[in-house]
Amino acid sequence: MITPSARGRILAAIAVLAACGSVLAAETSVRDEEALEFGRRIYMEGILSSGESLVATVSQDVEITGDFVVCGECHRKSGLGASEGEFVTPPVVGSILYEDWQLPTSRPPAPPVLRPAYDYDSLAASIRDGISSTGEEFSMLMPRYPLSDEDMGYLIAYMDSLSAGPDPGVTETDIHFATILTDDVTPEAREALLDVMEQFIVQKNTETRYESKRASSGPWHKDWMFKRYRKWVLHTWQLSGPADSWGEQLERLYADEPVFAVVNGVTGGSWAPVHEFCEQNGLPCLFPTTNLPVVDRQDFYSVYLSKGITLEAEAIAQQLIEAGVAPEQVLQVYLPNNAESRMAAAALEKILGPEAAPVALTEIDTANIEGRSLVAWLGVDEVNSIDVTASAQIYLSGSMLRAQEAALNESVRERARLVYSTELPGMTASLLMRSTGWFRFKRIYAPDHEAIQANAYFTMKMVGGGLFAIGNYFSRDFFIESIEHMVDNAIYTSIYPYMSLAPRQRFVSKGVKIAKFDEDNVDELVTVVDWLIPDIN
Repeated sequence: MITPSARGRILAAIAVLAACGSVLAAETSVRDEEALEFGRRIYMEGILSSGESLVATVSQDVEITGDFVVCGECHRKSGLGASEGEFVTPPVVGSILYEDWQLPTSRPPAPPVLRPAYDYDSLAASIRDGISSTGEEFSMLMPRYPLSDEDMGYLIAYMDSLSAGPDPGVTETDIHFATILTDDVTPEAREALLDVMEQFIVQKNTETRYESKRASSGPWHKDWMFKRYRKWVLHTWQLSGPADSWGEQLERLYADEPVFAVVNGVTGGSWAPVHEFCEQNGLPCLFPTTNLPVVDRQDFYSVYLSKGITLEAEAIAQQLIEAGVAPEQVLQVYLPNNAESRMAAAALEKILGPEAAPVALTEIDTANIEGRSLVAWLGVDEVNSIDVTASAQIYLSGSMLRAQEAALNESVRERARLVYSTELPGMTASLLMRSTGWFRFKRIYAPDHEAIQANAYFTMKMVGGGLFAIGNYFSRDFFIESIEHMVDNAIYTSIYPYMSLAPRQRFVSKGVKIAKFDEDNVDELVTVVDWLIPDIN
């Protein structure tokens, strides 16, 4: 959306271009969009309207370029800034810059003005010369940008187009969320998920139900502190039919009730149609329970718990490479009709090359297996149907085994390495003490759907922390950026041993555990590799 003030700055930039004889003198809505795109590229990519790289100076005369001068690296995509230790990057959103900056206060007298409002000229001076609207110099951490008049107009117009919110899905009293379920999710799994999310929201709304009253009454009149509170409202978006129809279904559901974010959700298939919908609509999509996320795109709005089975394939590839196993000595076995099996096999083949092309289970015989490293993207029953005694090594997918490892044949157990993108089966109790106790207290514990409930609880905890961090700025972009800074300090990590997240990262659990069966007790798994983060180049 182009605000009136942003349009004014776009026209100012166009006027400069016209004075220079530019062909961009005519005023059209298309030109508005082009001008904002010029500004976005300067802000987010460090590319000037000429196509040249942005150059800035630090320490008065040292020229720098690259990521160090990209505005969005520090001020972020939202423009609402960030903090790192004692260093605070302030907002550069137009609606904030053009107002006096005052700290909120609890009672009269009026709060002091920390920074007078900018106008176009003072903002341009601050960008070029590092001079605040107070007349003071910025820290030397802030580069100085010798932009031309036209590029300055584009950049300021883009900054003015940024919004502090509220974004769709937020009203004066409520904030709306959606969770997504597909029709391959069993009724029991659906109930397990919704029980957690609904109970969490009931408790949250109960605990904060008086905050709006506190904003307008009481001795301290802390409107600035309490007006951020909103009642949470959850919508369940049920998708049915083939995946290529999900986008249209989602568009209808979103049109009927816009939401601020999609939170968690469950599917047994690929999350790709939901991912695409959320990216197209600038809608945060946080931590769905899926083993088939989108892994080959650098998008912004979709944040996943793990790469799932693709991560297992990457780990197996690294183990094979480090062991010196040639690609032609690798035999992949997969199920053509199983989406997880297909994706994993394709991921491994992409790394190792066509020599490691997968073979369907129905085409396997003993001669195929002899002396080769077997990678079986199969369930327990399918693995047991193969005579593996002639294989050199066996790699199995924890995702495909579905916690049924104990049913594997003894011949498989003797030489198998089992790869998990989560904590090992039977070893999650300590990780899940916080959530399991809460589930039991709420009488909603469903041990057969441990991962679904644990992931839902993690998601809701992150959502609560993210909303608190953004304060009164109900910006979706700022919400995601705030969560990026929270994950590293998460006390609760669901079924994943370790989590971390940084800007541009979109998977919070990045490693795998590799296990084998204990030689002395073939019913128990022991760790071979405690935590491997694949580094496949």
